[in-house]
Amino acid sequence: MQDDENTKLSAKIKELEEDRARLQRTVSIQQTQIEKHRALAEESAKKCDGLQLQVSEKLNRSHKQAATGHSTVEVRLNRALEEVERLKTQLSKMKQEKNMHLEAAKLLSFTEEEFMKALDWGKS
Repeated sequence: MQDDENTKLSAKIKELEEDRARLQRTVSIQQTQIEKHRALAEESAKKCDGLQLQVSEKLNRSHKQAATGHSTVEVRLNRALEEVERLKTQLSKMKQEKNMHLEAAKLLSFTEEEFMKALDWGKS
């Protein structure tokens, strides 16, 4: 009876040791997988950081280019506005000169008529 029990216990011990060995192999495999996943996660994090840096640099570059372009357009716009103002002033002066010439022509015509009358008056 004792031998039967010893045999059963020995079989149970053997079975438990096999289970323990199997579980240790499973744990070892899982630890290896965990290390692989950690390495992949670290690599992904580094790539992500690198991409974020690239995107940030591109955005900064684009922002600077846009600011420069805006500045250039603003300078051109101001020059164009100055040119428009200069042309308006020039046109206004030309209108004034035209009016002065018309007035002078009227006065000259009037003076010419008076002169002709005076000549005719002297003949009579």
